[in-house]
Amino acid sequence: MLLGIMIGILVAAVILFFLYVFPMCTMHPLPGGKIEGTDIIAMKNQINNLFFIPQGGDWIVIDAGSDAETVKREMKKMSIDGDRVKGVFLTHTDYDHVAAIVLFPNAVIYMSEQEKQMIDGSVYRQLFKKNKLPRLSDSNEIVYLSEHKMVEAITSWNEADADETSGYQQDVLCKHRVRMILAPGHTKGSAMYVVDEKYLFTGDAFKTTGDRILLHPYTMDRKQAKETIHRIKEELNKYEKVFTAHYGMVEIDGQM
Repeated sequence: MLLGIMIGILVAAVILFFLYVFPMCTMHPLPGGKIEGTDIIAMKNQINNLFFIPQGGDWIVIDAGSDAETVKREMKKMSIDGDRVKGVFLTHTDYDHVAAIVLFPNAVIYMSEQEKQMIDGSVYRQLFKKNKLPRLSDSNEIVYLSEHKMVEAITSWNEADADETSGYQQDVLCKHRVRMILAPGHTKGSAMYVVDEKYLFTGDAFKTTGDRILLHPYTMDRKQAKETIHRIKEELNKYEKVFTAHYGMVEIDGQM
């Protein structure tokens, strides 16, 4: 009887290791520093990256990492002032993509409309677990984006500037153009962001192994994630560089 229990525990431990621990061991985010040929700064935060993009003396950020203290130390090394971060674009709201929001008290927080259900208590991310954002400052604002809405400024979201013909919703201060593409599967409202129609930030829409695009670990809806990968795979060749959150950068040159 005791032997059977011990074997059962061992089997459960092995299963948990391969389901939850081993995938982390295969992740290989970019080292911290400026991306060659761009003005983008990749910041390594444990097993993932967040990306800082300068706009004059200010910044916009793609995702917000898993450990605010580590991000804070790295920002100090790179002379990045968190008060000058004007926009944070979340690919989704898992804990490892939102932690450092607390360092950006003046930022507008952007995410897809569909991701709202992940943080309003209506959807469980895992059994007994729901996503949530860190406590926001009084100056933080959350803006929910519909697909292909174009953000061209960070400080004043202006519905009156919507371009009715293109469907792009526009502002006026940011030198970068940021467009959201829905990529559901990993979470209900997972998204990708295109910056200046040159750089694609995919978050956890997929993982890469060599030149292969595969399902990301910890995906909520595997069928939906496969449909997303099928839909976007041919689109990747449009961009000069493709950045994942956990698997580094994939440079596109004709074919993936």
